Amino acid sequence: MKDKSILISVGIIIYIVMSGIDRFVYHIPNVIYIPVAILGIILILIGFFKDKFKN
Repeated sequence: MKDKSILISVGIIIYIVMSGIDRFVYHIPNVIYIPVAILGIILILIGFFKDKFKN
């Protein structure tokens, strides 16, 4: 697997797991949820734009 695919996959997994836990299992406080969700989004964006900056 390429690095960008791994980054995108990890970002999506983090975001989906956090959203699922917050929605169905336990309400996660915003102090924890927001930074982790932002980390997931940043990983997705880094993976998406990684090849564009190489060229």
